[in-house]
Parts: sequence; C-alpha cells; structure tokens
Amino acid sequence: MLFNNPLNYANIITGLIAIVVSFLILVKDIKAFLNILFSSSLFFWGISLLLNGLTFLFTEPTAGANLIRDFVTGSASVAAFLIFATAFSMFHGEHYLKKWYLFLPLIACTLVNTIIGSYFDSVVWDSEDGLPTTDGIKTTQAPWVMIFIYLIPTIVICLAIFFFIMTRKEVEDPLIKKRILYFILGFTFIVAGVLPYALGGIYEQIFSQESITLEYVGWIIAEAFWVVAPVLMLVGFYRGKIRKRYQEVLEDIS
Repeated sequence: MLFNNPLNYANIITGLIAIVVSFLILVKDIKAFLNILFSSSLFFWGISLLLNGLTFLFTEPTAGANLIRDFVTGSASVAAFLIFATAFSMFHGEHYLKKWYLFLPLIACTLVNTIIGSYFDSVVWDSEDGLPTTDGIKTTQAPWVMIFIYLIPTIVICLAIFFFIMTRKEVEDPLIKKRILYFILGFTFIVAGVLPYALGGIYEQIFSQESITLEYVGWIIAEAFWVVAPVLMLVGFYRGKIRKRYQEVLEDIS
C-alpha cells in the first residue's frame, strides 16, 4: 500500500487530532498529575497514528521505514499502559501509582511489551515471495507477536475502562460522573477501533490471504472510532466550562 491512499491521510489527520487534544487537556491544568497522564496517553496514541500513515512514504522496506514502524508499535503500547495508569490513579489515588511495588512492575511490563512488539513488527515488500514489487511495502508480524501488539494493549485498556467505571460508581457529583462517562466512551472507542484493525491483520497472517475489501472495511471502521475518541475525552475535560459558557451566552441574549 503506497502513501497516496485515503487511509494514510486518515491516519495522519486522526493522529493530529489526538495530539492537539492532548495539548488542550494538558494546558487546562499543566501541574495536575492526572492531566499529565491523560495528555501523555493521547499524545503517544496520536504519534502512533500519525507515524502509521507516514510509514508509507517509503516505497521500499528500508531501515527508515522499519524505524518509523517501530515507533508506531512502541507508541501505541506506551499509550495503552499510560491509559491504564491514568484510570488506576483516578480510582485508587495518585499516591498509589508512585509506590515502588506498583510503579516498577508497570514500567517493566510497559518496556517488555513495547520492546517485543516493536522488534518483531517489520516492514517488508508487499509480495507473496518477498521480492521487490511495484506495489510497495506492507507491515507484517508473526501471529504470536500480535499478542504484544494488539491483545495485551487491548486488555490493558479494558482494565482501564473497568477502573473508570468503578470510579464513576463511587463519585456523587453529577458533573464528575458525566465527565468520567466521556472518558469511558472515549477509551472504549479506541478499543472498538483496535478490534476490526487487528482482526483484519490476524485474518491475513493466519490464513495467508489478503482481502482488500475486508482490510479497507476494518480500517474505515477503526478510523471512525479513533477520530471520535479524543474528541469525546476533550468534551469530558471541558464539560463544566462548556455548560457554564452556554448558560452565560443564554443570559446575555435574554
């Protein structure tokens, strides 16, 4: 798949949206630990999407293409664990995450998953025999590597969603409940986007068949979810301000 493809542009646009949203969240309160975690998770997620599109600027499986692909996989892995750290901190408190017996295992798991996924994820010629072709390049992984690229990050994000749900059950403030609901929906949309994207790759790797239609449908569904996800989280962060501003406008009009 060469760069001049709508899905590559969609990846770049989606990644830029996530990165912009990450900075908007950060500037809301640059000193708040949870804001830093939220912002960092979206930033790495956005970098992964952005670089995923830029990977196909290369027409040959060069060292540069493989290096960018490593950052794509690594950034997505780091983002998943940061999402978990955010939800865990919100539920248990920031001080729990700073304890060494929680902090060190989390760092170790992040590094192991990121290194394995990045190292064994590669860029190759888009051909059955592995020889140079005018079709350009594609990414490929052994089925077991997909555990580290797709399965573990998805499980980690699902655990994060669980902690968000548990936090929402405990709080009484209606505004905070609504904000957390937006976070839950946002991260759920990320998972919902990963699933069709991963299933298309798994189908191709296991059955050694490339279905262009299946691949495109999966990518389109994934991109739709990934565009909406950061927007939902941004709305969650600014939920109170948006409502207050809306009321002020109504008062000015009246």
